[in-house]
Amino acid sequence: MNEQSHRANSTSLYPRPPATPLPRFQVFILLMMRITEPISYTVIFPFINQMMEEVAHIPKAKVGYYAGLVESAFALVQFLFVYQWGALSDRVGRRVVALTGLGGVLISVLGFGLSKNLGMMIVTRCIAGAMNGNVAVVKSMLAEITDETNQARAFALLPAAYAVGSTIGPLLGGYLSHPVERYPVFERMGFVTVFLSDYPFFLPCFVGSLCNLSAIIFGYVSVFSCIHPSFPFPYVLSKSSTCKKHSPVSPNQRTPNLLHHHHLHLHVNRLSVKPRPLLNPPLFTPQNHTCPNHLVLPRRPQFLLPSSHPSLLLLPYSSGGVNFSPSQIGLLLSINGVTALISQTLIFPELEVRLGPARTYQLVITFLPIVFTCLPLAHWVYPLGSKMVWVVLGGMVAAKTISNMGAVCNNLLINNSAPSRESLGSLNGINQSTSSLARSFGPAGATTLFALSNEHHLLGGQLVHIVLVGIALVTWSLTMRLENVQPAWRKSPSSPSRRDLGSGSGSGSVSTSP
Repeated sequence: MNEQSHRANSTSLYPRPPATPLPRFQVFILLMMRITEPISYTVIFPFINQMMEEVAHIPKAKVGYYAGLVESAFALVQFLFVYQWGALSDRVGRRVVALTGLGGVLISVLGFGLSKNLGMMIVTRCIAGAMNGNVAVVKSMLAEITDETNQARAFALLPAAYAVGSTIGPLLGGYLSHPVERYPVFERMGFVTVFLSDYPFFLPCFVGSLCNLSAIIFGYVSVFSCIHPSFPFPYVLSKSSTCKKHSPVSPNQRTPNLLHHHHLHLHVNRLSVKPRPLLNPPLFTPQNHTCPNHLVLPRRPQFLLPSSHPSLLLLPYSSGGVNFSPSQIGLLLSINGVTALISQTLIFPELEVRLGPARTYQLVITFLPIVFTCLPLAHWVYPLGSKMVWVVLGGMVAAKTISNMGAVCNNLLINNSAPSRESLGSLNGINQSTSSLARSFGPAGATTLFALSNEHHLLGGQLVHIVLVGIALVTWSLTMRLENVQPAWRKSPSSPSRRDLGSGSGSGSVSTSP
């Protein structure tokens, strides 16, 4: 029997299991942890150039170079350390690693606000990047508190959390720097006034660090008061965790909820962590070799776009742009943010439930070449009027919104391909390290290539767009080799196999005929 007929038979015999309700409070805590990374990364962006001139006394002509060095230091060092944090969480438990990272980032952000020279700025940003391995850990924890029926809804919230953090960070940096000069309330506060006058960039860093402090407090007290019933070994939680399993339930007694869950009673000491003995399972197995090998490049081209398309839009028409004003660019980015939030939280979960993560990935990534094609197309239609420009850019936003769903598929496929729970942190660490590397060099490379294409009129000034479309096409071709994989680490002896449950849920599983 071929795979398609087997899946059809399975679906007819077994109804799709109902989605398990999300553990909302636990998901909320993890989203708090996730938000801290973009805040600590972006809080310096609005004032870094000014800080270079006033504090580090960098000549104005060289400010851009050194500011870029400081900005990229975070992502580059994160690339070097994020895998180590993920692998460490597999050994000693998730919570201790997450809280350690949050504490380290808190100290480094405060240190940046207290910096008085370029060296200290670079060192503190490197420390922030080195300690910020929580992204991989949070993804692993989120996988562990969800199951096959609700993981898509949970992981769709991660991009939304990143968007919120990326919005809060620049706002803090832009409005809270130089507070004594800008806000009269700080003019007569004694020591505080003197301190903020000496360290005019400390306040945004301090307020940003409060987000880390809040995540630490909530994480220490509340992660987790309980663990998802699918996991018989709550090693990430407690040194005194115990697990009492009910006697097996016969197939005739199983309710729809029991199709996915076996009952567990857990007694958790919330203030301590006990590692489960490490068996050193292999990261890459015949089950998951396809996923990691082909998830390195997909979704990374998205990091080429943010810094390249504002550069294009700002330029006058004679230089290859569309002569947009900063307010028009801000409006376009705001529209993009709203549509992304709607698509990730409302549209993606339903799409993934119907197609699975691999099929969804292959579908949405086909829109990525369109994103990069719309950039030069907006310039070409400029003589037809601003309405045509907005139509093209609206198409770009729509295509980008759809293709960005691939980021969530990426996370689901990585977690589903893990051979065991003990490898979740390591695999997510590898995935996040490639993301950090792309974020370190991608925007600068795209911007530089755009400038060279314009300055030297390479291929009519279109070299940058040809390269970006080419990368997008290569990315699309790689996703065609992806396949849904059975999340073996979620299965237990008392739970039915995925074949028993049929297909069509959002787990990313594919039944295969014997």
